[in-house]
Amino acid sequence: MKRLLLPFLLMATASAQTGAVQQNVTFTLRQDLIKSVVTDGKATETVIENPKTVLPGDVLREQITLVNVSGRKLAQLLVNVPVPKGTEFAQLTTANANRWKAQYSLDGGKTFSAAPTRTVTVTENGQSVTRKVPVPTTEYTNVRWTVTNINPDETLKFAFRVKVK
Repeated sequence: MKRLLLPFLLMATASAQTGAVQQNVTFTLRQDLIKSVVTDGKATETVIENPKTVLPGDVLREQITLVNVSGRKLAQLLVNVPVPKGTEFAQLTTANANRWKAQYSLDGGKTFSAAPTRTVTVTENGQSVTRKVPVPTTEYTNVRWTVTNINPDETLKFAFRVKVK
C-alpha cells in the first residue's frame, strides 16, 4: 500500500485558508486520523492526533478552531476549508446550528450550496428529460461555514471527515 505523508495534506489545506478568515479571529486547523474498531459487536473510534503517515482508505478529521481575539462581537464570518488534495469529502461532523450553516463547493470554492446538484438530461419513454440530481459528496472540493456571530474571546470548533484516496 502507498503511504502518504500527512504534512503535505495539512499544509495544502491550511495555506489555502488562512487569508480568508478576518484578522480579528485566530484560525487553527488540525488533521487527526480516526480509527474505527469493532469489539464484541460494538464500534468505537480512536483519534490519533497529528499522524505522521496515512494509508489509502484512512479517515481523517479536519478540525477548525476559531477564536475571537478582537475584544468585540463579530458577525458574518465565512470559514472556507478546502478538501485536502489526495482525499475526498466523507462526512460533515459539525451539524448546522442556529449560529452557523454549512455549504459545499464543487468548483474549488467559487460557488457554494447547502445541497449541490447537477443538471442531467436522460431519456425516459423516448423523451429527453432534464432534471437536477444531487452530486455525490465525494466530489465536494470545499466546505464553508457561515457564522452569524462570535462573541469576544469565544472559541468555535468545526469539523468534517475526509477519506484518503
